Amino acid sequence: MIDYGALKKISQQSSDFTETRDGLYTIKIKGQYLHSFYSPSSEAKRLLEGILGLDKENTLVILLGIGLGYHLEILEKAGFQNIIIIERNPYVFKLFQQVYQISPGHFLISLDENPEKLDSIFSLLEIQKISRIKTVVFRGSYQKEIYQPFEERVERLLKVKLGDFTTRLKFEELWFINIIKNISNLKKSFLIHELFNKKMNAPMLIVSAGPSLKNSLNELKKFQENFIIVAVDTALLALYEAGIKPDFVYSLDSQVHNLQDLSMIDKKYLSDISLIYDMVVHPSLPSYFGEKNFAANTAHLDFDYYGNPFLIKNELVNWIENRGGFRIGDIETGGSVSTSAFHFAYLAGAKAIILLGQDLAYSFKTSHSSSTSHFYRLLAKNNRLCPLESTFMNILLARKHFPTKNIGDNGEVITDFILNNFRGWFEESAKSIKRMQPDFSLLNATQSGAKIKFFEEKPLEEIAWQFPEKLNKKKLFDLHLIDFNKIDKIMHQVSGLQEFIKSIEIKPDLFQKIASSEWAFLNRYFMRESVLFDKYENFEKAAVERKIFRLLKNLEGIVYG
Repeated sequence: MIDYGALKKISQQSSDFTETRDGLYTIKIKGQYLHSFYSPSSEAKRLLEGILGLDKENTLVILLGIGLGYHLEILEKAGFQNIIIIERNPYVFKLFQQVYQISPGHFLISLDENPEKLDSIFSLLEIQKISRIKTVVFRGSYQKEIYQPFEERVERLLKVKLGDFTTRLKFEELWFINIIKNISNLKKSFLIHELFNKKMNAPMLIVSAGPSLKNSLNELKKFQENFIIVAVDTALLALYEAGIKPDFVYSLDSQVHNLQDLSMIDKKYLSDISLIYDMVVHPSLPSYFGEKNFAANTAHLDFDYYGNPFLIKNELVNWIENRGGFRIGDIETGGSVSTSAFHFAYLAGAKAIILLGQDLAYSFKTSHSSSTSHFYRLLAKNNRLCPLESTFMNILLARKHFPTKNIGDNGEVITDFILNNFRGWFEESAKSIKRMQPDFSLLNATQSGAKIKFFEEKPLEEIAWQFPEKLNKKKLFDLHLIDFNKIDKIMHQVSGLQEFIKSIEIKPDLFQKIASSEWAFLNRYFMRESVLFDKYENFEKAAVERKIFRLLKNLEGIVYG
């Protein structure tokens, strides 16, 4: 709230202040009044029209420019609980701090903090409970070129956070079931955490399925022994057809169509490749590969209010690790399998990381390289009335697309918001790596696509000359499988989960009882139903009954299978 005594005292000491007709104060800066000369309070109310009637608990208000805080005081008195304050004028910021006491729980970004501070603030917000986001622009101190980076960061964070929440809402049930089933696969798998300790100390090449990959396959085949090759699962078919065998293939897709992609690939070829599978993948996936597969866990990087990084893990995976007494290994993701593959390469001790086929754009007006599994799925829809070019064009037009600078400064290429977010993740990660290890080699051998900052662009052949030594890759797999007794211990715990689920009554207090039990992670399985109940007090009994029945059937298959 405003300390009007302090405000009056400061106004008497500075010629910048003028008392307004309603008894408040305004400031004159560079010949212009910051607030209304007549009535700052009426001006503040007009500024908040359309906001004051909204839900106080579930509305996020972002104030761009604060002045002396008249509009903030109205919001606080009205009971708004989620407010972010951004003021970039040093003089105004200092005055505001002298006359205003911010209520606990609201966030003020200081002058020495950049737009990335918003990441830390958003990590504290329960974004799934935010129903509206309102931005209030205080024209008295607003300058577009100064505030635009903050506005762009807010837009990006909202879309990423809400997109992540929407994805979780859609897939959480499937992820939960797949994680439970993949406990059995742990007996036949290495843990990626063990590979982190090995430190490969070799150049690692991340092969993605971008449109330009087709132009790089001949070179990659020639130099494949110079690198440890990590392919994303959608690029594997293209490598197989080109006679290239990656050392690892990375998969984190939970859906069953991944298995269909592998049906076009020779079993002997797959048996010589190590699969890195996220715990959410379809549980049949590891059986398509050999005996040197690695289990991994996706964890999301976030920041506390002070900017300290931390990883958010899946609660069920965390429970499995705690009960089993081991660590699977956490790999950060930026929303795509290629970002996970990149982070894996860094954690595994790569000497250098090279990107290939990482277009992050619609090079040649297509979304994926020919011969990739995604390409063949679209090809199956091709007919005389809808040629393949039209299919790709429809994909492009359906998304928010825009031009960006092409690799090699070769004009522009079209990208979209999702691909641009992936690029932002690569750039943020690269910047962090370069800050810690300035001499670390981050190279981009992709032939076309969006330019990625902090990566040096080089042809693959030139990079191969930089790392001419043929690698002895057999040393990679001098590892030990997990102790079977630890898995059996988890299986025993799963029996306890099964009994708990059988005992719970299907009533509106279900989610509260789960949250207070040792099986609190179970509420992730009922995420959609609990969100509906929290927001609208709508308890979908039939949906809960169906999900309990399905979960118990899957648990029976594990416990007695």
